Amino acid sequence: MTMRFIPTTLIASGSSHALNSMYAFFDFMRQASPTGPGWTVPRSSDGSTIVTDGTGSNITSGASLSQFVSGSSESWFVLRSPDGLKEFLFRRAEPDDFRMVIVYSPGALFIGGDAGNEPTAVDVITMVGGGVAMTSQATSVLHMGADDAAPYGFFTYMHTSGNFATSQGMGLAWCPITAGLQPGDIDPYVFVRGLNTVEGYLTTRLISEFNDGSQSANVRGIIPGAGERTISALRIASFNQLFPNNVNVDGNGADLSMPVAFGVRSGGTAPTGFKGFTNFMQWNGFQRAAGETFASRTRVSWGDVNFPWDGSVPEIS
Repeated sequence: MTMRFIPTTLIASGSSHALNSMYAFFDFMRQASPTGPGWTVPRSSDGSTIVTDGTGSNITSGASLSQFVSGSSESWFVLRSPDGLKEFLFRRAEPDDFRMVIVYSPGALFIGGDAGNEPTAVDVITMVGGGVAMTSQATSVLHMGADDAAPYGFFTYMHTSGNFATSQGMGLAWCPITAGLQPGDIDPYVFVRGLNTVEGYLTTRLISEFNDGSQSANVRGIIPGAGERTISALRIASFNQLFPNNVNVDGNGADLSMPVAFGVRSGGTAPTGFKGFTNFMQWNGFQRAAGETFASRTRVSWGDVNFPWDGSVPEIS
């Protein structure tokens, strides 16, 4: 398994900012190794034509995703994992260029669809319903990474150009759980999204296994801690944080060995309880600056967590 990266995609501000961000993610994911992770595009629509040749050749820029007239013209694309077993559908939610819905098929895969209607799958799970905001107030840099073999994972992160501290929309991660999968779970993955605010990346809004009104039940777990949709540090009885945030994991501050634990509260959709860990997304052992690389630049810090990195210096200008 190899992680592929696009660390320096500059996205200019303006009305097409969100569409260009989504196109950059789409174009990276469909690139074959060694450029990208080699996901395929079994079908796509630019609002006037549908392509089912596996290339997404009708999606050539952010403008290809701009169409939405209900029932007659809708832009969308499907991404399929390299093993051919999992698919994501990204579709226009409404005429607003800043929003797209993200749904997931863990095995049945999407069929049908035309220039005016998105395809369907019998096992659809809504990851982001009502549209994920991808707005930005300034020219931004979009960083992306994805695995090209199972267990698959990908992440995106956007920050204002010249400013690591300010996250701006388009914060997504698909993280494999590498241990603890229970019988009855759909598959060992957690889907996470950041917020279009200055809050730390991926510190809120973990999609969970119970329906909170914004997504369907039976999506991956939540973090043990303070909230049902909050990625929070493990805590002791007095609610003091054990980690992260200025508390070293051990005497050497070895935060690379501190994976995030996932679980579902007892009131959630069964099966509940502990789900396992993922080394894809890890806690910072102590608070680091957003965009800081460490451990020979094999990890990069965004908010309270860190992700795999390719050894390069992240772009900020």
